[in-house]
Amino acid sequence: MLEYCVCPKCQRMIMLDSELDSGFCCYCGTHIYYSEAREELLAGLRSSIPDELILEADLSELIDEEDMVEDAYGVAECRDECAKGSEFLGKWDFTEAFKAFSKALDWYPTDFESRCGLMISGILRLKDTENWERYLTECIGQIRSQSDWNMASSALEYAMGIIKKFLSKGGRYVSPSYTIGFFEKLTRSFPALKQTAAEILAHCLNIENAPFTDAARLDHETTKFAVGNAPTEPDKNLRRGMLLIMRCHCDARVKESLCRALYVYDRAVWLRAKDTQRINDAIDLCTEITSGEFPPADVKIVLNTIYDFLMMGGLEQHSTEREKIMFLSTVYTYEQMRKMERFFSGKLFFNKVYADVYLKKKGASLISDEYKRIQAKIAQLSG
Repeated sequence: MLEYCVCPKCQRMIMLDSELDSGFCCYCGTHIYYSEAREELLAGLRSSIPDELILEADLSELIDEEDMVEDAYGVAECRDECAKGSEFLGKWDFTEAFKAFSKALDWYPTDFESRCGLMISGILRLKDTENWERYLTECIGQIRSQSDWNMASSALEYAMGIIKKFLSKGGRYVSPSYTIGFFEKLTRSFPALKQTAAEILAHCLNIENAPFTDAARLDHETTKFAVGNAPTEPDKNLRRGMLLIMRCHCDARVKESLCRALYVYDRAVWLRAKDTQRINDAIDLCTEITSGEFPPADVKIVLNTIYDFLMMGGLEQHSTEREKIMFLSTVYTYEQMRKMERFFSGKLFFNKVYADVYLKKKGASLISDEYKRIQAKIAQLSG
């Protein structure tokens, strides 16, 4: 089975077959031993996790003592499998840990320690990102007391720390569209983890949806080592992730750079293709960001970015203003322009596009009240 490793020479993330003693780095060509390369990765991961986040082999100290005195059928077998799972966690063997915690829950489905273990090992396997939300939901559904919340929070904090290091080593997963529900539930249920969750999601949204920007800093070979399943079609509903980042991330520069990476990069391709789904997603993002739940600084970031996307703001090579207007008037419908007017009515260029789009509408007239209203706005902004 292929496992993540780090080449001891060039320090790049690679994958080697665990059933073979050695292999070659696909970047620098060095012949390396699997055990050495695997330990290089694990050592780097361990060094990135603060001592206070390291889970002890026995997680039961965070469980209420009353829960441990139950003498029901399957409890003893559950404890044995749970102990094995905790031992595998300590060895960073998350696949075997997941199997052990699954067996423990087969014996005693309400054991919370095993439930937490299944959640954390399921997340850290990375290979079934579609199920992250289910693992989290099942764990939250079983929480009964404050101490249970503490244990679940510690387990999640531990997992998020490892994922951040995994990403910093060049690893990546390709399923942010599948994990958005997980991150939404995580930030709602465990507010203390929302910044870490937002940082991870921002990184993955950028890499998956804007793969050739400077911010991604990926080469084509890296995509060979991505984990998780890619959506059957490109994700065109980006606003859920973007809204979560705007709500939870504390760095305004990251918010703006991500928003531009997702919406402005390659805009000409989307506009030429008249990608209605992508355009409507951008308009809906403007609607939700102006709902009153977000601070003015975040609203400004989104509106400025989406304007640059929809109205081709900034310098476009070899394009005059009139050429842009003629092009954009073939892209948008009158209904879309009416929605945009709420956000961009103070922009002269927008109103010029609006006038041209209106005239393409069936029944439009140069002497209609609507056209006169748009022209009056243009005159006001031009003056």
